[in-house]
Amino acid sequence: MGNAVRVSGLTKTYRLYESSIDRALDVFRRTDRSRKFTALNNINLDFPAGEVVAILGKNGSGKSTLLKIITGVASQTTGEVEVNGRVSAMLELTSGFDKELSGEENIYLRALAMGIPRDEVEAKKQEIIDFADIGTHINQPVRTYSSGMKARLGFAVSVSVDPDILIVDEVLAVGDDVFKLKCIDKMQHFRKEGKTILFVSHSLFTVKAFCTRGVWLDKGVVMAEGDLGDVITKYEDFLREERRRAKAVAPKDEAPPMDKSDVVKIAGFRMLNQAGEKTTNFKYGEDVLFEFRYEVKRPVEKLTFCFTVRNAEYHEVFMADKQNPDNTIASNVGKHTLRVRLRSPNLLAGTYALSGELWNNEAAFYVGYSNKRPFTIEQDEFIGTGITRIDYEFEND
Repeated sequence: MGNAVRVSGLTKTYRLYESSIDRALDVFRRTDRSRKFTALNNINLDFPAGEVVAILGKNGSGKSTLLKIITGVASQTTGEVEVNGRVSAMLELTSGFDKELSGEENIYLRALAMGIPRDEVEAKKQEIIDFADIGTHINQPVRTYSSGMKARLGFAVSVSVDPDILIVDEVLAVGDDVFKLKCIDKMQHFRKEGKTILFVSHSLFTVKAFCTRGVWLDKGVVMAEGDLGDVITKYEDFLREERRRAKAVAPKDEAPPMDKSDVVKIAGFRMLNQAGEKTTNFKYGEDVLFEFRYEVKRPVEKLTFCFTVRNAEYHEVFMADKQNPDNTIASNVGKHTLRVRLRSPNLLAGTYALSGELWNNEAAFYVGYSNKRPFTIEQDEFIGTGITRIDYEFEND
């Protein structure tokens, strides 16, 4: 299918000044007194058509600069950019809005800035409004919108273009869970249609699930590119090495950067039957027990546990209250064991999964003690279908 985007010898250098006065005076000076910052250094990349390419890198690595140049928002210092197809970019979902205009009026304004003809906007306006799903707020000034509402409207306009190339920069960092699911669903639709997506996200979980190829940038230089698995492996090794180096050079009077395992570490997990034997098979109506060992390495205030039971399709059956003060467990420095009994859960026969986390009192961090651990409920006689038994009674006249 060829390349959707190709960049050759791409370099972007910024001129930095100590103050705005220095910037103004530099026009009249014979010598350049600015400092040079190279955001991208001789980048050569091919983005194949029909691929979902993850652009990976720490903050300041050049990811957003690369995307801005591809979309034409910024210009390169040297090099060439070849784009084959219609581009829609979601770099700043809320940019291009006039806060005094209504949401509907801003649809036209944003679309005009993106080069979409008015007749095309007219044809797709209701689709945009439906997708944004902000109700009667569509007729209110944008200044009254929350950040999530503005993000919804911005995304709805951006994807209405029906692009050949979709550029997404941290879109999933804003909005609620419903909005994020709609974003992913729409992008999956584009992916199935063979469109090219350039995707920036700090969530490696999302990247691994969604993307097919990867590009890793560091300090404006391509460190790796190609199949996602290879690039992700190298990038995660780099991040681990960065954390190790940061710990090694941290001043002794300062706390070094910490992983979650530096605070609380899970040592083991197992499920048990009534006799205390390790098992993953339980009878209907039988208590389900599990226990895990954990070590608190640094003092934690109000360490709390939570668990979730899901069915075979990983739909949530029950999640314990994460803010329940009764779920507070030992958090003094040292090794501990927690035993949990799910009393006669009345789950019908089938396969289920248990997940669990430990939280501190402000949810500043969490560490999982199980991740969808499977267990099975068996029953000797047919009771009914579904997930759980509901006791009932009736009267008949």
